[in-house]
Amino acid sequence: MSDGERLWAKELSESSAALREILGAIIRSEQQYTPAQSPLSLLRAIQEDPNWAWLKPLYQLVADIDHAADDAELPATEVAAIGAHARALLSGVGVPIEQTFLDRYRPLLQNEPIVAITHGNAMRALRKLPPEPETEAERLHAHHQWTMRRKHHRS
Repeated sequence: MSDGERLWAKELSESSAALREILGAIIRSEQQYTPAQSPLSLLRAIQEDPNWAWLKPLYQLVADIDHAADDAELPATEVAAIGAHARALLSGVGVPIEQTFLDRYRPLLQNEPIVAITHGNAMRALRKLPPEPETEAERLHAHHQWTMRRKHHRS
């Protein structure tokens, strides 16, 4: 591990927890408009019902971050790519853009105070992650590493 790298497990765990809080706030907000269901039925619906499919990028990101946090040798550049990915998901600035998610998330962010609060908390947690490398080549390499890690984890 180089001098510029360190263990980022705590910051990744805090970021994941903050993203889970957003997910919980969204689900509670959306439940106002759906019939009451058991927790198991709700979980099944979130995973399988097309009406909830827009949340998939968020809950997959949480799972991916949790998996990455277990890697003690995760380079700081890759941790920075994780932060950039999460910020892009929540703000629509950067790559990847998840337009379906943003189309549903932005109105909630504007109209649901708890979603706005949890969004702010998540952005603060994500700012604790290292900054992305200055060169485009290093950024692209780190994003590629992060993408490959996610694909490997999901297979």
